[in-house]
Amino acid sequence: MKKFKVGVALGGGGARGLAHIGILEVIRDNGLSIDAVAGTSMGSAVGALYAAEADTRMVEKKLADFINSKAVGEGAAFFSKKASTRPFGKMLSMAKQFFIMNRAVIGPSIISAEQIKAIFNGLSLPETFDDLKIPFCSVATDIGKGDEKVFSRGNLKKAVLASSSIPGIFPPVKIDGSYYLDGGTVNSVPVSPLKPCCDFIIACDVRPVRRMISEFDRGLAILSRADAISSHKLSDLQITQADFIIKPDVRNIHWADFKKMGYCIEEGRATAKKCLKELKKAVLRAKIKSLTGRFFKKNDGFPEN
Repeated sequence: MKKFKVGVALGGGGARGLAHIGILEVIRDNGLSIDAVAGTSMGSAVGALYAAEADTRMVEKKLADFINSKAVGEGAAFFSKKASTRPFGKMLSMAKQFFIMNRAVIGPSIISAEQIKAIFNGLSLPETFDDLKIPFCSVATDIGKGDEKVFSRGNLKKAVLASSSIPGIFPPVKIDGSYYLDGGTVNSVPVSPLKPCCDFIIACDVRPVRRMISEFDRGLAILSRADAISSHKLSDLQITQADFIIKPDVRNIHWADFKKMGYCIEEGRATAKKCLKELKKAVLRAKIKSLTGRFFKKNDGFPEN
């Protein structure tokens, strides 16, 4: 008989994705097995570390060391700092925006390939998917084909880097002749890659709040808003494939505000604890419902693409 498998889909969101650590801790510590993990962007980084260690304390320690490194700290401060209302502060903010736009227009990214490789080397990931204790896949966007790419074998570090490469900020990652960027463009909470191999899927959603905007006086702002609406609507449809959704209240945390690491982890932990009773009931119902079908099925892996 096929084993009943629980999969966890970890969504992207930068610093907000640190909430996944608290969620994974509560799931594992309360008797629920985690048989497979899928991750996008920060969810890919957290998911890969968890799949390697199967220990949230080690994941937290490794990510804390990574975030507290000089390279990550300087980069996060640059992107997360709020604009000042004072005249000199406004001038600095305008200069920063000009610098970002200039780098993005004349080159493929603001941060160079060499810089991002040096940063990600501090993440202490295993070399390949074969080194992991738990089945894991990382979702990225093939920018040439415009398709979703699910990585579940080969070079783990490159797969996580590809899934985490924010368009315009990080450069595209070349793997086997194709170029990849952040998986959030095509699948921000990667439930679908877990469908072939799991009987029950928990989606961890750390997407930002959708703010109401009433003024549209710049073309770039209108383009950005239209893209954001499309992305949110796609994600809303994709996440309905999950059997259970955990959504910690980290919506207002800036994606680069890694100083909120402790807060995000605790929010994930607290939210998971609040819905733990309902989660266990849902898992039990799914186990009973799938019992007959599992007699005639074999354990499958991640989809090939």
